[in-house]
Amino acid sequence: MLSGKLHWLTMGLALLVSAGRVHSQTGVPSKPAGQASARKTPARTASYMNGAAPGYEMLNPSSMGMSPGGDMPMHMAMQGPPPMDVMMEQGAYSSGMACDSMGGMYGGAGTGCSACGGGGCLYCGAGNGCLGNGRLMGLLGVLAPYAEGNGANQRWFDLSVGTIALARTSDVGTFQTSEQDPVTGTFGQTTLLTTIGQAGTPTLFSTDVDANKLRYGLEAIASLQTGPGANLEARYFGLNKWNDSRSIRRVAAPDLFSVFSLYGTDPLGGFDDTDRSFIQTASLSSELHSGEVNYRRRFMTPATWLQGGWLAGIRYLDIDETFGFGAVGSNNNTFTFNQLRFFNFDTKTRNQLTGFQVGGDLWMSVVPGLNLGVEGKGGVFGNHAEVESSVVANSIASGREFLQDGRTAYVSEFTASAVYRLTYAWSFRASYNVLYVDNFALAQENFNTRDLSNAIGGGVFTPDRFAFINTDGEALYQGFTLAGEWTY
Repeated sequence: MLSGKLHWLTMGLALLVSAGRVHSQTGVPSKPAGQASARKTPARTASYMNGAAPGYEMLNPSSMGMSPGGDMPMHMAMQGPPPMDVMMEQGAYSSGMACDSMGGMYGGAGTGCSACGGGGCLYCGAGNGCLGNGRLMGLLGVLAPYAEGNGANQRWFDLSVGTIALARTSDVGTFQTSEQDPVTGTFGQTTLLTTIGQAGTPTLFSTDVDANKLRYGLEAIASLQTGPGANLEARYFGLNKWNDSRSIRRVAAPDLFSVFSLYGTDPLGGFDDTDRSFIQTASLSSELHSGEVNYRRRFMTPATWLQGGWLAGIRYLDIDETFGFGAVGSNNNTFTFNQLRFFNFDTKTRNQLTGFQVGGDLWMSVVPGLNLGVEGKGGVFGNHAEVESSVVANSIASGREFLQDGRTAYVSEFTASAVYRLTYAWSFRASYNVLYVDNFALAQENFNTRDLSNAIGGGVFTPDRFAFINTDGEALYQGFTLAGEWTY
């Protein structure tokens, strides 16, 4: 009797042990020593306990003669690897398992990471191998970029608005003077505007004023998707305006002479309004506008962290400049200011460039949410150039002269950018920009000082003026852009 009771007690204990083992296998697997615990919500853990987890093959209790709620035998086998997402999280935070080794199990051969299969994620960085096995991104914490979608996301935004800062550097050439070679008929070239004394010490040059200073404007880009990997892109930047001036002032004697009289030698002693001055000034203003519409087609490389695209479109550039020269003196050539003599001469140029351009870009995903890229484009343009000269003075009639010309010009642009994704909708972009323009009219090079003594009559410049237009100028604009990008 006692032996029978011990028999049933032994069987009961065996069934309890069997049920406990099955329960431990259908729950979250135990972690290896030294690894962080898997993070699971109660709902997800319960789903593994009440049903088959991914990769498991559950045996039907009813097929073994047991009720669905009954105990399972001790020898029941659990087939397949542990739940996939549990292993992914363990691998992502493990200090003892390498990304490359996990990639062979779950990410495919050579893909490098079980969490993303090599596409790029917050833990492994992107592409091949780990970025410090997640430690670097863990240190960044809240500063880490928004990494949803991994590093293989195609470059895209709907709207970008920011500020663009540019400085203009130009190899400004000479302008033509009224000194003419009697044999060849060519006119002298110079950059000298003013001397102290007749044919004296050079003191003011047309190249003393420049636009090589950063000036801020607006950049706006809008994209409209037209198909898979294709979009129309409209871009405007401009409103950058440069202003500079230089003045020479005399306090000992009004002895400033200008290029208009060949520094007081033709005629001897100079003109009343342009010479024997106590103030002479040179000034420059320049403004830039650019608009373009491009069709862009993007492509992915076999390495998903590297992608690019090509573009083709039309572009319009407007470059306006004004170079001015002014002189102030008095009738009795003293500082008593009994009656001022003044002279203001302005040369305005406007360049309207329209043409077709082609180009392309290349982007690399450093980590998901952080991209580096370069873009280059260029084209052949037609330049409609205009030059307008005007003079206002107290001793001679005011005059205005207008010339225009057409010429082939060349425009190229290079941009290097870094894009940091802040949220799903917002990113921050910083860019370095270089814009080169060749064959356009610079105001300083179109400053015309020829034959002022007989060039004005009836309020306009006469044919004796020897008018000209120079479209051989070139300029290099460079600076940076800081912009926010929005994705709908």
